[in-house]
Amino acid sequence: MTRSRVVHLSAEEAKYLLKLKSADDSLSAILRHYPDISIDGSSVSLNVTRTEILRGYFTERLARVGFDAEYEPNKEGRLLEQLIDTFFLAESPDS
Repeated sequence: MTRSRVVHLSAEEAKYLLKLKSADDSLSAILRHYPDISIDGSSVSLNVTRTEILRGYFTERLARVGFDAEYEPNKEGRLLEQLIDTFFLAESPDS
């Protein structure tokens, strides 16, 4: 059995993720399919495999909505980049 990890979120990351949880059908589908992913106000509990699934979702969303006309990250893009990094660090065995 894969060990569960807790990913701690900044206040801004938590607010954004909770908003996406209710507003984005793709994330909602992931959470329905993987009910072992637990998102609360300040953290996410999940195993390493699920960490990669969420990072993939953030990466796809970043490509869709995270850049301005000059291909510079917009506000949402910078936040998605933070989440990608946060969930990447959660995969490391030392975390």
